[in-house]
Amino acid sequence: MSNAIDTESPPVRSLPRLRDCHAQRQRHNAATCHTPRRSASAEKANMNKSPRFRGLAAASVLLGAFTAISLTACAAGPASSPPATRAAQVTHNCKPQESVRFSCELQDHRLLSMCASPELSAFKGLPKDNPGYAYLVVGTPEGTVQYSYPPNPYDYKQHFYKGVSAHVIPYLFVTSEKGEFFFLSEQDAADTQGAGGWTQENLPDGWSITTKDKNRACARVLEFDPDFAAGVTRDSVWKEKERERLDAEKAKAKQP
Repeated sequence: MSNAIDTESPPVRSLPRLRDCHAQRQRHNAATCHTPRRSASAEKANMNKSPRFRGLAAASVLLGAFTAISLTACAAGPASSPPATRAAQVTHNCKPQESVRFSCELQDHRLLSMCASPELSAFKGLPKDNPGYAYLVVGTPEGTVQYSYPPNPYDYKQHFYKGVSAHVIPYLFVTSEKGEFFFLSEQDAADTQGAGGWTQENLPDGWSITTKDKNRACARVLEFDPDFAAGVTRDSVWKEKERERLDAEKAKAKQP
């Protein structure tokens, strides 16, 4: 057995070359999707190029503009309230508890209606004993009454008259102290050219009616009751009164 000391040095493991280490690091970065960290300026430039960032930036700009507008509106005070809704238009100017004998739109777009109490047509006795009432009314499509005749609706017996023409067509007319001023017949309800007729010179005091057609009072009929003349005094009574009035005027004219 030899006592000599083995002076041979152990094998030395050689270190990888620097070039090989750099290559290994590149392969590791590629395998782990790791990219080297960029500088802050580079990161900001890259974000500006990102579509998502551009969308967020645009939204931020819009939000800022909206906030500015809101602050301006608040500084200016509350906005004025919108105008009130236009009142609903009506087809007659009678009261809810009354019956509408007829209603039409005049040439000037106002409404003309004949209104009556419910018992006017239900009464079975003589017209002169009828406890009901009737009147003629002119008003706006919004329901504002302008004229009403007679002043006391219970006096209708001295102003409303009905009759039948030679062609058996029922009609009705209304008189003032001056004479007949409104006429309406049953056939007017289906006349597309209009209905009724005015006698302008006999209109009640204070009434003002504008019409383009002197022979037509109404431009169109809105409502019509087939029994529009029920309960009204017959025209024979009026004719007799007119005859008496004319005779009295003639007699007065003959006086010295």
